[in-house]
Amino acid sequence: MHQPRSTSKYLACLIEHAGGRLWLSFGLMVVVGLLEGVALLILPAMLQLIGIGSVAGLGGLGRAAASLFQATHIPLTLVSILSVFLLTMGVQAWLRFSLEHLNTRIEGDFTCFLRERLYRAMVGADWLFFARRRSSDMVQVFTEELQRVGVGTQQLLSLMGTAGVALVQVAIAFVLSPTLTLLAVACGAAVALALRPLGRRVHELGRTGQQKRSEMAAAVSEHLGGMKTAKSHGWEAHHLAVFSRVVRDIASHWLTTARLQARSRAAYELGAVLALSAFLYCAVAVAHLSPAQVLLLAFIFTRLIPRMVAMQGNWHRVAQTLPSFEAAERLREEFIGAQEPAWPASPSRLVLSSDVTFEGVRFRYNDGGAREALDFTGIAIPAGGVTALCGPSGAGKSTFADLLLGLLRPAEGRILIDGKPLEGDRLHAWRQSVGYVPQETFLFHDTIRANLAMARPDASEADLGAALRAAAAADFVNRLPLGLDTVLGDRGIRLSGGERQRLALARALLRKPTMLVLDEATSSLDSQNEQLIQGALERLHGEMTVVIIAHRLSSVRFANQIVVLKEGSVAEMGKWEELCQREAGLFRQMASAGETA
Repeated sequence: MHQPRSTSKYLACLIEHAGGRLWLSFGLMVVVGLLEGVALLILPAMLQLIGIGSVAGLGGLGRAAASLFQATHIPLTLVSILSVFLLTMGVQAWLRFSLEHLNTRIEGDFTCFLRERLYRAMVGADWLFFARRRSSDMVQVFTEELQRVGVGTQQLLSLMGTAGVALVQVAIAFVLSPTLTLLAVACGAAVALALRPLGRRVHELGRTGQQKRSEMAAAVSEHLGGMKTAKSHGWEAHHLAVFSRVVRDIASHWLTTARLQARSRAAYELGAVLALSAFLYCAVAVAHLSPAQVLLLAFIFTRLIPRMVAMQGNWHRVAQTLPSFEAAERLREEFIGAQEPAWPASPSRLVLSSDVTFEGVRFRYNDGGAREALDFTGIAIPAGGVTALCGPSGAGKSTFADLLLGLLRPAEGRILIDGKPLEGDRLHAWRQSVGYVPQETFLFHDTIRANLAMARPDASEADLGAALRAAAAADFVNRLPLGLDTVLGDRGIRLSGGERQRLALARALLRKPTMLVLDEATSSLDSQNEQLIQGALERLHGEMTVVIIAHRLSSVRFANQIVVLKEGSVAEMGKWEELCQREAGLFRQMASAGETA
């Protein structure tokens, strides 16, 4: 995204969101600038009182000052002039405070708006998008990058305020000497134009900085995610080396940016001083202005130069944060490109009465891997029974589960729920009707009660207890000091893997789903607890459709049908006894070898 385009898009977004408050801010900036003008109009009278020229000798500006005092019937005395000056500056200070408060609210609300808009696009994206993206990149944009956009917005509003005051000062200088003022403005514009390449360089450095911050977030995220593995293998030094390299790159980049900004600021200040010197020479030697006029112009321009330098610095800081806005917009566009049908306001539930049929279903990840397609043609899951999927690692079992849940969409064919396609509004209705327990259980840093209630907020104590008993989790929960009110820690770290899986199963059963999908959900259970859960599942026979993606073949013995997958397609189907009797069958080979599925 080029800088002019990203700048215009950013400004349009800010104007659309801030609306009337932005115009109110602009109006306050104008009033503050006008009060600056009033303060400058007081100076001619001050100069007359201390004996440097007269009000009348300052031309149009002097006449304006005289008219101001005549209209307000203020006598030209030292006390009255100082009183007006103090009142003017006091009102201006109060308005500046109000303006800063308003601008802070605009900046804060705009940052919240960008975050909420991005999050709204994210929650509507399909699962395949997240499977292909690094989560740390998304977290980085939501946190640091959008925060930087907020800082840039504050700088932009500050630039606008400074520009308003500067315009008033230029207007007053123009009244004193139009020719010299135009000359000074032209010199300032020439300096700004000469420094424009530095501004583009700042924008490029901002984009590089955004990429380096993303690398740092990825390094931290991956280390935290693999902390247990890193410690068990003694990889701390490797992770530290990677992180040190990234942060040193960021520090070096920041130094380069700071050096460039300092160089730009110094060049602008030097150019402004040279322009001021030439201006004063022309004012005295060429235009032959009076001492009062020269003094007043010098006062105006010595106050104007720091503001011009500040404006230049403000704009460079805005340009440096524009890549953060670009990153957020790119991510939002990717989210929107991966949108799935929106959730209805009150999604209904589906009751599976016949079967789920995979009709010519093929799926492609398009990830460039060796396996380009998975073929699940001909699989049918009858209602009320237990269907098990097994097969070697990489056979496509988890992909099948994602398709069954409606998280992935077939590249070819259809998934039929009781003969009707799983699409449109039925997609969300189906998700409301399915309980899912993944292999990698996720529990929130909250109480057991809160983690269970996510599945069904209106569940009673009796409902919670029944779900825990069905998942063989009631005993260990009751042994905890706070029971259901025990806080589990980050990702449920205070529990064992088996305890986490049992809570996840209880959460799924609490929904009273029409179908329960267990994606290797008993892999961390010991034999005793696995038998307890199998007994609970057998009791659900006829009441709930159960799909088990098996980790251990012993866990599928009671299934009504077993689907064996190999290299992304169906190798064989049947019951335990039938599959075990096939001499050349894959299932028999796995069972004979005592393999896990």
